[in-house]
Amino acid sequence: MPIARSVTIATACVGVAVGGLALAPVAGAATGDTALVNCVGKAEIKPKEIIVTCADAGVMVNKITWSKWTNNVAKGVGTLVWNTCLPKTCVDGIVQKYKVKVTLGRVASAPNIPVFTGMTLTYPGGGGPAAAETATYTIDRLIR
Repeated sequence: MPIARSVTIATACVGVAVGGLALAPVAGAATGDTALVNCVGKAEIKPKEIIVTCADAGVMVNKITWSKWTNNVAKGVGTLVWNTCLPKTCVDGIVQKYKVKVTLGRVASAPNIPVFTGMTLTYPGGGGPAAAETATYTIDRLIR
């Protein structure tokens, strides 16, 4: 029986805004649509890429195709692009790519719009970094 491997990574860039900040309307969003906050603090609906590590974009999911986007969950497929920062530095790092299933969840209330704060990546066949089958990320960013 294969061993289930899971990686959990928190990416608390600056904290999700849940009070006091005004949010401009989200382009292409209907009232009540759940959004994802990107690294520059803008709420997005069905982004084509999600940068996980805002400081250097060394971990991201790109080429995302969404099959479901509701107020509670979003599901799609894409490619995880991961800079290993090995053998010595991120500048010289080896970039690895993995096909992934993306699930967004953990909805939080932000001013004027709900936002996804959790992302789970599932690697088909357990073929992710360190042979992980899944990885869980916290997307905890300030709306600007």
